[in-house]
Amino acid sequence: MKKQFSFIAMLLLFLMSSCSTLRTAPETIKEITEKIESKNFTIGVNYANPLRMRPVYLTSEYEIRIKNDSAFAYLPYYGVAHVAPFDSNEGGIKFAEPVIDYTIKSNKKLNGWDIRFKVKSKATQFDVLLSIADNGNSTITVNSYDRDMISFNGEIKK
Repeated sequence: MKKQFSFIAMLLLFLMSSCSTLRTAPETIKEITEKIESKNFTIGVNYANPLRMRPVYLTSEYEIRIKNDSAFAYLPYYGVAHVAPFDSNEGGIKFAEPVIDYTIKSNKKLNGWDIRFKVKSKATQFDVLLSIADNGNSTITVNSYDRDMISFNGEIKK
């Protein structure tokens, strides 16, 4: 009986500790909020989620950066391209351009923000959605007219 009680007690302790959610420190939330409101942040990505393929774990450094009224992206592309780039060095999603129609909305589901903007590069226009949780975890969704949609998972760099 004593063994059963100690086993049940250990099991309950394990379940309670594994089910508890980790809270984000208020300092971290404040830091991330300041970065987003000042339009000065970088999101490093580690997963690509193409529309018609399996997710791809990224082993190189890829990121998207917002700095004032401009966006800078160095991201891979996996998926169907309806128009091939003229220059073979122009693969992936690369731009360093001013943003158009930049909007920030509160995302109550994530306790974070949804940021939408457009970027016109030399060859195409990208529609970008950044969904950022208050802990810094982010999803980047990129649409363009000549490629299938792709999304990325990452987090805001400190």
